[in-house]
This record gives sequence, structure tokens and C-alpha cells, in this order.
Amino acid sequence: MKRDAAVVFVHGLAKKPAPEKLEEIWMWALSRDNPMPSVFAPPNSGIHLDNRGIPKHFGYYADVFYGTDYETELSSYYESAADAGEAEIAAEVAGMEDLPGKMPSLTDEEQFFVTRLEAKFSAQLALSPVAVANPVSSLEGASEYEIASWLPAPVKQAIVRAAAMEAYYYLFDKEYVRQDGRRFKVREELRTRLLHKLNAAREESDRVIIVSHSMGTIVAYDVIRNCDNCPHVHTLLTLGSPLGVKEVQDELRAPGSSKPDFPPSRLDRWINIYDPLDPICGADPRFANDYAGAGGKGVEDIKESNWGRWRHSATHYLAGSRLREQLIAAMGQ
Repeated sequence: MKRDAAVVFVHGLAKKPAPEKLEEIWMWALSRDNPMPSVFAPPNSGIHLDNRGIPKHFGYYADVFYGTDYETELSSYYESAADAGEAEIAAEVAGMEDLPGKMPSLTDEEQFFVTRLEAKFSAQLALSPVAVANPVSSLEGASEYEIASWLPAPVKQAIVRAAAMEAYYYLFDKEYVRQDGRRFKVREELRTRLLHKLNAAREESDRVIIVSHSMGTIVAYDVIRNCDNCPHVHTLLTLGSPLGVKEVQDELRAPGSSKPDFPPSRLDRWINIYDPLDPICGADPRFANDYAGAGGKGVEDIKESNWGRWRHSATHYLAGSRLREQLIAAMGQ
């Protein structure tokens, strides 16, 4: 008998813990009851997929870029409000320096893409303090908050370089040679992996949901939009997504189209959850005006706090009350 729904998760940017450990961390984040009540007013009950009879699959691709020398410093993934800060940043960008020191020989089009993308991410990371309507916690104390201008310059450079390079290798389907010599055609490899997970989920339920974060949102949208063999997806949830960046959109839109679109034949709903202080999505966090609607369908943008000193945390997005409301609704429960 098929289940009410099946959920496929897709992680984002940078080196990660081993697949089973990262899945454990994400499920912990999703299942916490009333996390950060100063940000999300209780009740904000956690979602236990196993208890609800919802099968899950975890799309993992960090090994394509970073190998199997997984991130092992995990304490910051389980941060408390008092611990959040530099340690969380260190975990988020750990291993980014493992990427090669320079790009392969680029065409003019590729060089333009990389230069523009790096400039946009750099500008976002360099923003001066901005007003925040509600302080994210009493620990921070002030109602003005920097997106990430407080970060040390080498950390900013690592974030910008890794984000631009991962996007470049994927969108232009470049061959990436890992440090151990193993080679991957990046777009082909990541598409294949996600399609495998989606097909497995489809076997379990007619209602397939994708929860994707950061660079993983690019893979998720691309597979739904551009892979003819993609099974039908009921709901796509994008968290902290760079899909609002024009240079990314230009590489994903259909040939002959002036703008990217909502793919109605393979997708019922697209819910985009963003924090305007997220340095990866903050340059253009809302998609409803960017992606052409079709068949009466369009992107639904939802603003939600990703509190703390690093506003691109997957575990913080998974703690959000609005994200949880949307996921429960998508599961039909």
C-alpha cells in the first residue's frame, strides 16, 4: 500500500558530514519541539516523519566535490542559541579550501558567469548593518544586524569561491577532477543521483515532496524543469536558494524563453522560503516575479527568520514554523 507522501531532501553548499550523519542532523532539526521560542512563538511542534509513516530519502552530493573525507566536527550542527556564531560558520565552510585553486580554462561566457556570480555573493557578504524588525534573540540585543560583514576576509572568500565554483561546474556540466583523481561530469552525476531518489520515493507514494537547501535547490529545479524522465513532484520546497540570481536563471531557462518558468507538467506547488539576511539568497530572495507562472501555478514566496550570526543554516530553516506548516500541508496530514 502506498504512503500518504514521501519526502526527498537535498543538501546545499560545502563539505558535509557522512550521508547518514547529515540525514540524522536534518531529522533532528526538523523534529525539535519549540526550537528558539524567541523567534518562533510556541507551539512549534517538531515533525517526526517516521512516526507519521512518511518515508524519506536523502539526496547527497558533497562527495562529488569533497570526496569521502567527511566533516567530523559536528558540535556546531547541534548548536544552542548561546553557541551560535563562529563555530557554526567554521562548520558551514569547512573544506571549501579543498576545491582547486583556479578554474579550468573558461570561455568568455563561462568567465562572465563566474565573475558576475562572485561579485553578487561578495556584495551580499559585504553589506553593512541593516534594520531587522524583530531582534532574533536577546543574546544579540540590537535591532540592527549585519548579514555577514563581520566575517573574516578569508572566510568570505572561501564562501564566494565555493558557491561560484559549485554552481559553475553544475550549470555548465563541467568535468570535475577530485583530489583523489576521480572524475565526475557534475550536472549529469547530480541529476542521476536525484532522479534515483525521486523514483524510489515515487514507488512509495504518489505524493512526492522535495525539501532542498542552498545549491541543492538548483539541482532540484533543474531536474524537475529539464529532465523529461523526472517523476511528478507534488511540492518543491526551496530554502535559502540562489535561484533568484539572474546568472543562475539564465542557465536554467528553456531554450528560446526570455525568463525561467514554473514547470506545471511535473510540479504542483513550489514554495520558496527565504531570510533576506541569508547571504546566499539575499541578493534576490523572492522568485514569484522571476519565474513565469503557467497553468494557474506560480512560486509562493514565504519569509522566515534563519536567526543567528549565520543566516544560511539548513537546520535553522528546518526549525521554522512556517516551513513546518507548509511541509505538513504538503504531506496531506
